Amino acid sequence: MGRLVGTSLRRAGFRDVAGCDPAVEPPLRLADGELPLVDDAVEALEPHGVLVDFSHPDASDTLVRAAQARSARLVVGTTGHSEVQRAALRQAAEKVPVVLSQNFSLGINRLVQVLPALGVLVQQGFDVELMEAHHRGKRDAPSGTTALLLEALLGNDPSNRRVHGRFGTETRREAGEVGVHSLRAGQIPGEHTLLLAGASEVVEIRHRALDRSAFVSGVAPAVHFVRNHGPGLYSMLDVMADAPQSVV
Repeated sequence: MGRLVGTSLRRAGFRDVAGCDPAVEPPLRLADGELPLVDDAVEALEPHGVLVDFSHPDASDTLVRAAQARSARLVVGTTGHSEVQRAALRQAAEKVPVVLSQNFSLGINRLVQVLPALGVLVQQGFDVELMEAHHRGKRDAPSGTTALLLEALLGNDPSNRRVHGRFGTETRREAGEVGVHSLRAGQIPGEHTLLLAGASEVVEIRHRALDRSAFVSGVAPAVHFVRNHGPGLYSMLDVMADAPQSVV
């Protein structure tokens, strides 16, 4: 993902792009050349620079430190944060702009825009099931995108009870049940299938990433966004609402 982020930013015309990965010997080789690596992302960052993170939830400490020491703008695509880590990012957003999203795919975020309109089907009794599939090395399950899509469809209604997989001799669906199923196999970049089933019809919505570059298609617009906005915690919906249609 770091390679994809670096490539997408350079292709978007950004200069002075560098990476930070202590596990990789510099420079980082990209499809369009080499990307310099720095030992310390905070020390190397210019004041008011932008730090893009797609690494691991534990990097949130570095992000907060960059916001405090460099007034760094933050673009965060990592999933699996604990509530403590999310709270730290929210606190940083009181002083700098932070775009935080479980998915930077423009296709997924367009779905997030339209899913609230389908919530009426749930109110009319349609059952909801969501299946997601990712590569065998993905750490968290279900995916952050799953949470993003279900929140867009269902809101925060506590009566919508998540059931993660089913097993046993008595698995009949109960009222308000939302089925969530995670598959981990091979090198699948990412697939999400949302099923809304009524008594006599089924609505199925599927997003399939053909390769991982789909997951960074919104990064360059997000970097433009944080460079031109004040403090606050933003989503990709804010980015898309702000950017010209030709960009996103």
